[in-house]
Parts: sequence; C-alpha cells; structure tokens
Amino acid sequence: MRQITLLLRMAIFGVLLVLTSWASAGCGLTNSSMEPKDVANSVAPEIDKASVREHLKHLTGASPVSLEGGKKTTISERGSHKGRKAAAEYIKKSFEAAGIPARILKFTSGAKRGYTVEATLKGSKGEKHLWVTAHLDSVGNAGADDNASGLTLLLLAANALEELDLGHTVHFVAYDLEEIGIVGSQEYVFDRVNSIRSRAGKEAIIGNINTDMVGYEESDFSAFLGSCGKAGRLDEALMSASSAIDSPVGLDKGCLGRSDHVRFWEQLFPAVLVTDDAKYDDYPCYHKPCDTMDKVNVSYLRSIIRMVATASALLAVPQQS
Repeated sequence: MRQITLLLRMAIFGVLLVLTSWASAGCGLTNSSMEPKDVANSVAPEIDKASVREHLKHLTGASPVSLEGGKKTTISERGSHKGRKAAAEYIKKSFEAAGIPARILKFTSGAKRGYTVEATLKGSKGEKHLWVTAHLDSVGNAGADDNASGLTLLLLAANALEELDLGHTVHFVAYDLEEIGIVGSQEYVFDRVNSIRSRAGKEAIIGNINTDMVGYEESDFSAFLGSCGKAGRLDEALMSASSAIDSPVGLDKGCLGRSDHVRFWEQLFPAVLVTDDAKYDDYPCYHKPCDTMDKVNVSYLRSIIRMVATASALLAVPQQS
C-alpha cells in the first residue's frame, strides 16, 4: 500500500513539474510573475531604428506627413500655430494607428492656442496612473533633439507597451507651449492629474517620467536623470530597466529643472527628467536653426527609448511581491 501511495505521489509530482514548465515557457504565464528581464524581453525588441527615423523625419520636416483627409503637410517647425497644430494631429494619428486611444486637448494661454496630445493605455486594475511625457513645440526651428526626440520616444514607447497586460494606467502626453514657460504641462497637471488625485487620492499617482532632448550623443552613450531627490520609485525603475536591457547608456543622476516635470513637483508628485548628457545648454544647436535631424544619433535615441519604455512597463505591470 505504501508503494502504491508513493507511486501516486511521484506521478502527481511529475504532472505538476510538466505543468509548471509549460506555464513558464509562456503558456499561461501571467504578468504578475514577470521579472525585469521578462518585461524587457517583451518591450525592448519592439523598438527599432527604422521607426525612430520615420517619426523623426515626419516631425522635423525631412518628410511630409499625411493628416486628416489625406492632405500632405510638411512640419518644418513647431513654433507657429500651424506647425504646432499639424504636429499634434500627426502625433494623435500615430497613436491611433498603433491602436492606442488618443485625443487633442485644446487650451488657450493669452493670445496663443495650445494643442496638448494625450494617449492612454488603461490598466486592468485602474488604481494607479503613470505619465510619460515630452513637449511638442519648438522655438520655430525643426527642433530635432529639442524635442522631436522626446516625441518619437512617446510614440514608440506607447506602441511597445500596447501589447502588455498592464495593471496600472499609463498616459503618454505631448505638451504644447513648453518653450514659452512650460504652459501646457501647467494646464494639464492642474486639471487632469489633480482631478485623479481628488477622485482616487495621492497614492493613485505613480509619477511622471519626462523626456526632453534625448537624442544628442556628444562623446559617449550617457544620459542624465534629473530628479532632485523627488523621483520616488522612478529613479529605481529607470536603473532597473537599464540593467535589464543591458543598456549601453551610462546614467548620471542629479538635479535639473527647466522642463515639464517641475509641474508634478509643484503638486508634490514624484517626477524625473530624462535628458541627454548635454543637459540643454551644452548642445551646440540648442534653440538654433541647426537643430536638425542629422544632429540626432538614432542608435543612442533608440537605446533611451528602450530604457524608458521598459521602466514604464516595470512601473505599470504588477510585479511579484
């Protein structure tokens, strides 16, 4: 009798081993058991150089874009009303082409009209919210590094996360009118983010990863995380993502403002700025006509996008406790 019982136990154990192996191979594998490497393997390969180049060309005027009604438009600058509106329409259309619901949030600031674009991937739990952001406008130039690089990041990161079963909601937001006093993000955070806090509490706000000028590689692959000690879990997520994808980009940390993430800080929400190591002022074409697509290192930008997309997934996909 003992031998029969032992044989039965061994048989059951063997079946359990087979089922466990089958699940781990991907059949029935749930996001709740995904480790950073699993997340990275799901997200990073989706981001390719050809897509980086394509969006950069469209957003800097190197190639025309097709907007509503099939009308061809060249976005040669994103400082004028016409240029900013066309850019917003292109970004919205690109999100929607990837199956991601998006909308243009119109607002006014003095005599200027703004066009902030918001795309949202809703989490299955819907309890917490993360924002990945970049500013849409330029200073009247092509604005390749400042900030078509960040806009390209938004589009490709959203596309990479779209296939995941996210637990928390991720908002991808392209703010307008950053260059005249970070106006668009002020409008958005005061209205949209604070409304979530009022409804669900401060704990519902995971925070903001803001990307501004992430395409210029000066001498080596390095980037800067401007957190000023106000990033909460965001710094850790970016560092974990960098390790998980074996990123070639070295990361420095410190304090840096002057971009849209400060609007989250003002409301005491976690936020971090991701920027290339030129840190704005050391970029030789900063706010100059020479800020064109040829100044962007596509391989470097792709590496930054992969890192931010993976970090966003780590924050939005429930992790095993």
